[in-house]
Amino acid sequence: MATVAVANQDFKSGYAKYLRNSLYAALVIHFLVIYFSPPFEFKPYVLKEQEFIVIETAEDFEIPPPPQEVAQPAIPMEAAEGEEVDEEAEIAPTSFDRIENLPPPPPPPSESAQEFYAFDEPPVLVKYVPPKYPSLAQSAGIEGTVLIRVLIGVDGKVKQASVIQSDVTPAMEKSALAAARKFIFRPARQRTVPVRASMAVPIRFKLHGR
Repeated sequence: MATVAVANQDFKSGYAKYLRNSLYAALVIHFLVIYFSPPFEFKPYVLKEQEFIVIETAEDFEIPPPPQEVAQPAIPMEAAEGEEVDEEAEIAPTSFDRIENLPPPPPPPSESAQEFYAFDEPPVLVKYVPPKYPSLAQSAGIEGTVLIRVLIGVDGKVKQASVIQSDVTPAMEKSALAAARKFIFRPARQRTVPVRASMAVPIRFKLHGR
């Protein structure tokens, strides 16, 4: 610490000398630059001479006459019985509504709209396959429920399965869908005939001991 303090004191004591020497060096450099620089000479801009060719044009221009208007062909119309057609009557020009005034196109069908299936007796689940608990979700202690919409065929097997609502991870949703596709139902019936039907099935993920 004593060595640093002594060096700092020596630098401060010689600060004025360093500043004076730097000022002298700057003045000498500026003087040399000005002395050895070539003198400035002003040179006015001189317009270069160019040759222009004058082309004589005719004083009168002949404008061709406009083309003759072509008459529109008459559209033959068949008169109704007992009605006379006025051949001299003029047909009013066709007018088109502006695009802004046209009604908007109908909205696209909603993806959430589901097909309706009518039945008297709802389907009944007869074989439940538990979902496989993902190891990462199990080790993290994640629990929750996946609400799945299943489409049941006339044979009682699941034809389609989709997630309606979920509060779990995507891996748990995928496991729930795989299990739901293996469910077996007693098919819905319309009177005595088996019919297709859809229903919502909740699949719960719950750790043991909780």
